[in-house]
Amino acid sequence: MEQSLAPMMNPLIEPTTIQKGIFYVRCMITIVNIFFQFSYRRDASSNFHSEHRWGNFYSFGLAWLLNKESWLKEINWIDLLKLKFSIGQQGNDAIGSFRYVDIYSIGNSNNELSLAFSQKGNKNITWETNTNINIGVEFELFKGYLNGSIEVFNRRTTDMLNWFSVPLSLGYSGYYDNVGDMNNRGIEIDLKFTPVKTKDLLWTINLNATHYRNKISKLA
Repeated sequence: MEQSLAPMMNPLIEPTTIQKGIFYVRCMITIVNIFFQFSYRRDASSNFHSEHRWGNFYSFGLAWLLNKESWLKEINWIDLLKLKFSIGQQGNDAIGSFRYVDIYSIGNSNNELSLAFSQKGNKNITWETNTNINIGVEFELFKGYLNGSIEVFNRRTTDMLNWFSVPLSLGYSGYYDNVGDMNNRGIEIDLKFTPVKTKDLLWTINLNATHYRNKISKLA
């Protein structure tokens, strides 16, 4: 008796479960007018090979309320003056499932079982890491008539994940790899001015300006 293989045309030989693990710690400390915050997380993603599955990411933040200090407390036109600094990391694993393994599809060739190469894996791919550094100041002056913030930032992306296309004659369309690093640096200014503030009329003027520069600092 001959059995048709037609129902088996398209299934893929691949894992079927995506798994993620997270370990997270956070600490907050206040010393008079200075506030500290620290966090650490350790993430795991089955999108990567077991040798590169875990990523370590941290963040640290500091805020100093200068207007609460005795040497500024007597300046009555300063309502708020806060100096702030932060550095933090985030991981990116958004490349799809199981890009680190070779995948084959099961097909029917003249009613015989056949395997066809479907995806090229790369076991060396790992987390893309974004590190953000921000230094800035927030202020509120003249009983709230003028407020805003000025912030300088540096955003660095390392081990950028990118899809490499290859000729289809190789039997697959491409693969993912960690290709390099990129920096995004700039300054952002946000101002709000309220020239008229009465019980019947509120007039505010907002100004926002950003200048930044992107630079690829490394290509594999």
